[in-house]
Amino acid sequence: MISIDTLASRLQTYRPRRMPGRRWVRRCGVVLLLAEHGPDGEAIAPALLMMRRTERLGDPWSGHVSFPGGRVNRHDVDTRAAALRELHEETGFAPLGQLTPIGRLSDRLTREHARPLPMVISPYVYRADRAVSLQPSAEAARLWWAPLSHLLAPERRRTVIWRIAGVPLKAPAIDVGGARLWGLSLAMAKELLRAAGLTRFR
Repeated sequence: MISIDTLASRLQTYRPRRMPGRRWVRRCGVVLLLAEHGPDGEAIAPALLMMRRTERLGDPWSGHVSFPGGRVNRHDVDTRAAALRELHEETGFAPLGQLTPIGRLSDRLTREHARPLPMVISPYVYRADRAVSLQPSAEAARLWWAPLSHLLAPERRRTVIWRIAGVPLKAPAIDVGGARLWGLSLAMAKELLRAAGLTRFR
């Protein structure tokens, strides 16, 4: 497993895809937060902050594993500002002075909840000095740090069943701390690993 310094260096030369026309649709920003030292300063394998969403009636993504983030509101200057604001609201992590931006990943096209309107998600990669213990908000049922090595382990690969118009469809997933990482969040994690040169992940 590579260090975060090496990963950050590789992300500097990575060219993510920018979605054409993204300024004309609803925007969302998310944070993929990495750390390689535990709360006491001990060295650990690079780990990625994971969030399990609170289960809510009518929310199709409730209970799913995701990364902190959310939609841009009228007070946010851009998607990065929205991502950092949501990180603080959902995890209590105060970004100012504690995080360093190390890269960006490709825009992802999805749709808004409960409305068939397009939405573009922009993922930003940051590093923290330490993998501190965080208290989840009302939006997050659980927060934890998953080693990047878990995303590469073949024995952690799973399948989830997702229903579209009542039709069951199989989708790839990864077991991270007893929860399933899949869908757009898994696609972002895969891109991060590819950008870092960890090509064993397909």
